[in-house]
Order: sequence, then structure tokens, then C-alpha cells
Amino acid sequence: MTSTHLNPTTVAARVIALHGGREAYLAHSSAQIDELNTKWNQNAALMGLILRSHLFVEYYLENYLLSRNPNIGSLENARLTFAQKAELMGVGDDRISYLVPGIRRLNKIRNRLAHTLSASVTEDDRDTFLAIGLFRSLREALAAPKSPSLAPIDVLEAFAQHAGMALQAASDPSAGYWITAMSSEQQD
Repeated sequence: MTSTHLNPTTVAARVIALHGGREAYLAHSSAQIDELNTKWNQNAALMGLILRSHLFVEYYLENYLLSRNPNIGSLENARLTFAQKAELMGVGDDRISYLVPGIRRLNKIRNRLAHTLSASVTEDDRDTFLAIGLFRSLREALAAPKSPSLAPIDVLEAFAQHAGMALQAASDPSAGYWITAMSSEQQD
């Protein structure tokens, strides 16, 4: 039976009756509207910051993968997930492998947003980014003599920028500065 053959008055009466009457239907509908509004009325600015950070890192991650593997073909056609790209990036390249835990966390935050429609960056998220020694040390050195913000979203954005710059530098043919700095650190 298609909807063109249904009597709207009959259907409406049945729906109300199935809910247990008019008051029960209105209470149920009101609860659904409240839930929908809660999901809709999320912090859109925070959502945007999370998504921008994720997209930014993914852009530079793809560029990095293509620069390291020029015969890889189209990443778009391969339909790799962000997580799969992150797994590929850390293989055998000490210049950027330290980023993997932060990139995984960034993806976890984005997935949390996608699956719950709840935008949040927690202190645990922040601490995962700050546990990445090189990121934390550069961030603190660049902010000196002040201390950088510890707001979780600020740390997430700073990590995304750092990861993008590191991936870009690692895919740049003149990335010798990073190689020299990292090899000097191992010799000291």
C-alpha cells in the first residue's frame, strides 16, 4: 500500500491511539523535539574547529603519502579512511612517526563528533596531544616567556597546525633541516 492510498485522518488517529492517546502522543513528540533540538543546538563553532583541524591534517597527510609514494595512484579512488592513511604515514619515517598518536586522537575526536553529534575536546584529549614531546616542547618554546593555553580546543588546533607543518616539511624535498635536527639530537 502506498501513501497515496492512505487516509491521513485514519493514520493520524491510529498513531495517536498507538501512543496511548493524545496526551501521551504530545508528551512523546515533545521529548523527541527536545532531543532533536539538543543535537541541533550544539556549539557549531567548536564543531567547525574540530572539523577544520581534521580536514587540515588529512590534506597534508595525503600530500605526504603521495610525496613518499609517487606511484601510489589516486588516494581518492583507493577510498582509504583517515585511520588507514594515518597507519601508512608512520611507517619508517622518524620525521613524522611521532605524530601518529596525536593524529589518531584527532580522528577519535572527529569520530566522536560524527557518531554522537556532540562536540567536545576533553582534558584527556588535550593530555594525549601534550604527551607528544616534540609538539609540547616546540609549543612551549614558541610561546615563551608566556605559557601556551591549556584549553583543550586550543591544544587540538595547535597540534593540527604542527602536524600539518611537519607533514608538509617531510614531503618537501628541502626537508633536510628536520633530518639534521633529529639526527643531531640522537648523537647528543
